[in-house]
Amino acid sequence: MEFVGFQHGVPIYLLSLIWLGCIALIWWSYSKERKLEAKVKIGLGSLRTLSITLLFLLVLNPIFFSSDVQKSPQNLMVLLDNSESMSLNKGDYKGANTYEMVLDDLQQLEQQLSIEWYQFGNFVRPSSSIDSVRLNDSDTRLTQAIQQVQALKEDFQGVLLVTDGIHNANLDASIEAELTGLPFYVVAMGDTNEVQDVSIVDVQRNSLGYLNTSHEFSVNIQADGYANKTIKLSMSDAMGNILDTASLLISTNGERIVHPFQVNLKELGLQSFRFSIEALENEWTYMNNELRSSVQVMDDQIDVVHIANQVHPDVRMIRDIVSTNPQLRLHTLTLQRNGSFLEFDIDADIKADVIVIHGEPWVDIPELNEIIGFELSSIPMVYLHIPSPVESSLLNTSSWEPMKNWFDNSVGRFQLNSDANVVESTVSVQSWTTNKHPILADVPRLTETTPGLSGILSNPLPLYDTIQNARYVGDQELYPVIQAKEFSSYRTVLVSQWNWYLFYQSSRTQQRDYVDRLFSNMIYWVNSNPNEDNIQINTTRTSYSVNESVQFNATLLNDSGQPENDASVEILIYEDGTRNSSLSTDEEEVTQIAANNPTKEKNRRSELRSNMQLTPTGPGEYTGIIEINEEGIFSYDAIVRKNGVEMNRSTGEFIVETSNDEFVVTKRNNSLLQRIAIQTNGSLVEFNEIEQLKRTMQSNGLFETVDNLVQQYFYPVQNVFWFFIVLVLLGLEWFARKWYGLL
Repeated sequence: MEFVGFQHGVPIYLLSLIWLGCIALIWWSYSKERKLEAKVKIGLGSLRTLSITLLFLLVLNPIFFSSDVQKSPQNLMVLLDNSESMSLNKGDYKGANTYEMVLDDLQQLEQQLSIEWYQFGNFVRPSSSIDSVRLNDSDTRLTQAIQQVQALKEDFQGVLLVTDGIHNANLDASIEAELTGLPFYVVAMGDTNEVQDVSIVDVQRNSLGYLNTSHEFSVNIQADGYANKTIKLSMSDAMGNILDTASLLISTNGERIVHPFQVNLKELGLQSFRFSIEALENEWTYMNNELRSSVQVMDDQIDVVHIANQVHPDVRMIRDIVSTNPQLRLHTLTLQRNGSFLEFDIDADIKADVIVIHGEPWVDIPELNEIIGFELSSIPMVYLHIPSPVESSLLNTSSWEPMKNWFDNSVGRFQLNSDANVVESTVSVQSWTTNKHPILADVPRLTETTPGLSGILSNPLPLYDTIQNARYVGDQELYPVIQAKEFSSYRTVLVSQWNWYLFYQSSRTQQRDYVDRLFSNMIYWVNSNPNEDNIQINTTRTSYSVNESVQFNATLLNDSGQPENDASVEILIYEDGTRNSSLSTDEEEVTQIAANNPTKEKNRRSELRSNMQLTPTGPGEYTGIIEINEEGIFSYDAIVRKNGVEMNRSTGEFIVETSNDEFVVTKRNNSLLQRIAIQTNGSLVEFNEIEQLKRTMQSNGLFETVDNLVQQYFYPVQNVFWFFIVLVLLGLEWFARKWYGLL
């Protein structure tokens, strides 16, 4: 052991002076005792001097360092597959019973190795005991488990992987395993026999739907061993009412069939649908013959009234973008020079959530208000400029503030490229997820030469935020293209350039997607209420699998747009009150999930199921996770409080469903397991060959001890033993003083 030095915050010279003063005081006090012999004085003084000196040394916090080479067993990481496919009884593999026997045999490795146990399925987590392996995860994230090895590879000499190789990712896990540089010893679980089975692999759909619209579900079916057979596929609602059926012919063995279903969404809220295949003769399992899927049905279609004042290809482009978006409902009006509309069948009850005025207007705002029956000053508006081909001298341009100066300004050619796509001015309106303005959220970045735009040579408008610039081809100066402003309860967007249709007609997907997303975002943004943007609380998804964690995220901003860090967010979770007590499925009976209708929510909710507090994770960010291990439709209240006062309350829904992922493929992926073992210089054994695994590990030297350099710092001040010595010395002095009658 070597002395390193002292670690303290008091100057050494000050401690030395105090120590010398104490020592001098000790010997001076004993020198005054006349009745004691000299050797007694020296003994008593030495005891106190030694105790005080030791105490001062502890105050100096001395540090000692030691290093030693020790023999220790090698470290092995064990990755245990905890997914549902490991519980299947198939062939010689008897599910959980076989798994338990394998784990009991593997525990004996702890006699020769230092083992750390990990489980993987829905996620990777350390396992303190193999008894905690439940084989109930609805997903197999093998690649993520091996990536965990990559992060910890410095601490291990090998990896033991216990799995059937059936995982739900497209990435080749053997490549990730090879990158770790560690040998993988693979125990192949499960069975390799082919079976007769028909399964629903997945159901693809848009998770968001809109009331009274048609919604499509694409059902993906896999059939093994039933060539030239006909299967019956049905779709039913949450109450078990059959909505549609189809008879599908299986042409070849191992065929994949995709069949679409259309359903009209008639109820609001989170709707659950069940897809099922009628049981076939000699089918290996019926567990994968059905699958549930859910859709969040909303009634927030945005009514967009598009008023065209000019004839221009941009008009057709905007109307195409709006009409093909299921969240937008388009109403078209075309205003002629005489102030009348071109359309003859105008709906007198048109509802306007957003007004889009396209082109330099023919009439003033008061007259337009009277014609269309709306008060434009109180409705969110998007104004898209196209200059009038004729002089509109009768137009009172002062009523068209603030863009009235555009009507007579010079026109130039502009280029909207990747450089001009970066806004140099500061945007005052904050986005929830990015520092970009929400109008530009998810808009593709333009990386190539783009079509030219025509536009107004105009400076930024007062009190408006410049959202996007374009470069004037004449002198390469930047001019505003899109400007926006928030009022107390509504928003306005002004676009001073035109010829956007050239993007829409481009052969490049990036440019077509650009204008589609850009103008859709404009309508979304102006439609949203500025007063409701400061609080967002939701789950990461609306649908979860059983045994999968439900995660809540919250983002809170104050009225100034700054992160709110001192609030509390409570989540109250309720279960659908009309839901049956059990949603388990077997071969004889299937109990359905009840439909959820928010309009009847108060009558449908049961008592409070659970509650939780979200944890702050960053500026204005909060998160929390809860485990729900049963099927059902759940609603929640999110309550935001600050200083004990409720600031906001919002509601939402999510659904927990069974998943077929682990029962679609039941044949062990031997080729993947072999690649993992071979490419990492490890070995592959069957689940009943654990003894062979041990012999292989021994022949590869894994059971040999290794030299580990153990380095350690020793701090006496952290050891109570030295303070005990100080007390003993002071105690001896006290008893001696008592003996000689000094007390």
